[in-house]
Amino acid sequence: MAVVKTTFWHGLIKQNSGKLDTVERINEVIFGLIMVLTFTCTINIATECRNEVRLYVGHGCNVAWGIIDSFIYIFSVMMYRGISMDAVHLIRNAPTDTIADEAIRDALPPVMGLLLKDEHYSYFRSEIKKLPAPPHKTIVTWNDILGAVKTFLLVFISTFPVAIPFIFMTDIFLATRVSNSIALALLFATG
Repeated sequence: MAVVKTTFWHGLIKQNSGKLDTVERINEVIFGLIMVLTFTCTINIATECRNEVRLYVGHGCNVAWGIIDSFIYIFSVMMYRGISMDAVHLIRNAPTDTIADEAIRDALPPVMGLLLKDEHYSYFRSEIKKLPAPPHKTIVTWNDILGAVKTFLLVFISTFPVAIPFIFMTDIFLATRVSNSIALALLFATG
């Protein structure tokens, strides 16, 4: 029985892990651009216009924010997966059908919860109770790690154009202005 439980839940989690939906991708790009824009807007104050730090600031910001977003992605996956597993545990172990129905309603989008009838909730309860018990710990898969790598690359690649002026321009003031213009144009295009 333990093998069936492990196989079912691991297979289901693996099938649905490591994917970035459209909203997540757009958010990663927007937040990355805002972060790099924050760095480039403060470069003149922090460096007193010294040209030797121009390349490090642009690329360092891209890499740092990509790493941070990768970890945020993993933590988000773990949190949402844990919430889902808790809902399944609650439905399976509910002392009354009313409590189980409320847990099902909470797990659904609000409109779906309003549209379902009592027989639908009864069907969901019985089907969920037929499933093997879910694991008590949140599972992180290699696909989740791959999703984190995708997040890093998405942030780094989308913010790389903002760092290009620091590579090719020797005037830090002008490079900062061009970089900020690129970031604003990308923010506008993404939004």
